[in-house]
Amino acid sequence: MIKLYSDAHCPNSHRTRIVLAEKELPVETQELEADNLPADFMKINPYGKLPTVIDRDIVFFESSVVNEYLDERYPHPPLKPGSPAERAQMRLAV
Repeated sequence: MIKLYSDAHCPNSHRTRIVLAEKELPVETQELEADNLPADFMKINPYGKLPTVIDRDIVFFESSVVNEYLDERYPHPPLKPGSPAERAQMRLAV
């Protein structure tokens, strides 16, 4: 199961929650406050970045990296458009 550390008030965390919901992936979520991160979280991610995802004992952070990983690791349904031009437009929108 995927573990998500997120902040309910963080737009980047919200984007990752949307990706997980769209892909209907099972996830265990732990809500944190970005300005008050617990020591046990800092051991997992010493950079203190949210969202942070743990999948198969691998830790990912930075929302764009997390979201791209989720889309590639769990390809159905795909969230990225098929053509390079459409993907570039998607990146501009994000």
